[in-house]
Amino acid sequence: MFQSKIVSHLRRNKTLANSFVSLLKGSASAYSTARVLNERFRFFASKSSGNNSFSGWNSFYAFRSLRKDFSGQCSRNMSTTTASVLTSNNAKVAEEGLKFLVTEGSHAQKLVGAWLFSCAAWVFSMVVLGGVTRLTRSGLSMTDWKFTGSLPPLSEEQWLLEFEKYKQSPEYKRVNRGMSMKDFKFIYWMEYAHRMWGRGLGFLFVLPYTYFLTKGFITRRLGVRLSALFALGAGQGLIGWWMVKSGLEEPASEYVQPRVSPYRLATHLTSAFVIYCGLLWTALSVVMPEPPSGSLAWVHGAAKVQKLAIPVSILVGITAVSGAFVAGNDAGHAYNTFPKMGDTWIPDDIFSMEPLIRNFFENTSTVQLDHRILATTTLLSIGAFWWATRKLDMHPGVRSLIGSVMGMAALQVTLGISTLLSNVPVSLASAHQAGALTLLSFMMLLTHTVRKPSPTLLKSLASVPK
Repeated sequence: MFQSKIVSHLRRNKTLANSFVSLLKGSASAYSTARVLNERFRFFASKSSGNNSFSGWNSFYAFRSLRKDFSGQCSRNMSTTTASVLTSNNAKVAEEGLKFLVTEGSHAQKLVGAWLFSCAAWVFSMVVLGGVTRLTRSGLSMTDWKFTGSLPPLSEEQWLLEFEKYKQSPEYKRVNRGMSMKDFKFIYWMEYAHRMWGRGLGFLFVLPYTYFLTKGFITRRLGVRLSALFALGAGQGLIGWWMVKSGLEEPASEYVQPRVSPYRLATHLTSAFVIYCGLLWTALSVVMPEPPSGSLAWVHGAAKVQKLAIPVSILVGITAVSGAFVAGNDAGHAYNTFPKMGDTWIPDDIFSMEPLIRNFFENTSTVQLDHRILATTTLLSIGAFWWATRKLDMHPGVRSLIGSVMGMAALQVTLGISTLLSNVPVSLASAHQAGALTLLSFMMLLTHTVRKPSPTLLKSLASVPK
């Protein structure tokens, strides 16, 4: 009766059956092998009395205990085979994890990852510097542009020449008439620093990229992605000049202050966000080829988080871009009260422009109202996101990230309100812009962390006992 149970169990468990056959073939005596096996199964049968068949864990411990009693060629062969299988599986997982973007092992992975994170941080600082340049009205101080760049004025005669060029611009005639040379030098250096900072990024990107290519660290897939990001970065300089050029043209009305086109400013900022997000995502993919996945339950929880995180990330991005229209239209100065806009919730002139779509992108009252609505919606959405995921079974790191997103969203709204009530000072407005990019960074990190694992990792997790 007991032997029939063994045969029945071995038929259902092919792995144990194959191991049993290997033991019989490799042992010195088939009789002694069968005897020891029978004793072991009797022992574990007594431990699992009351059950109709062995549990998976009892079978595992029986097999593991059985292997300890065998010596000679059989034991050595099984140890070698097991070690080979484990080594092969580990190598396969490592290979599939790293070959996605970087070759030549973990050292190359760390070098490329550190380089890409540095480039992303550089772009982050460029966005903040660009915001300060705009807030100090320095963006129109340089009235020409060269693709290769140019040296700053080095003598008093050169400074006078640059100042004369600026005096021909609409901004000087209508806003800064009578400006001193000292004040002009300040706004000129701000714009010059912003442009040179962008060219510095080009060197920071190209030189290590060339080195890593010659060393063979960069895979074709990563090379294509980085080439696309480099092309976007080069195009960003052209977009920047295209934006500045709009501010050097005479306004349509003599009562309108010269400023860059809000559409071109939004394009310039959006392009910077795309480059930053591309660099950050690629850097994360290099250093974290697989998402943190301790169990299948955590993977399923991460999948639920991802479904909610993606639309929230899109909303965060849209809200950040709407801030460019606030800046481009100087809409931050339209109403410096909160929560009402002046004495009312909705201004009377929000539909004062024709066609209607101009109200959403050029009417200062509507642009500020739109940004307020988007910011409030973003905060409520992130709060709902945090509430909906609080009871999910997920990796502790993912839970911590969701909490960080919630805290950053609250801080960002606080910065926005403070900036508005303080009549948009440079310090708070710059911090608010940096906060928008920080919140977007948290959402990028969260979305990257909860992405679907590779089939190899899912298969390995499926084989882990619960």
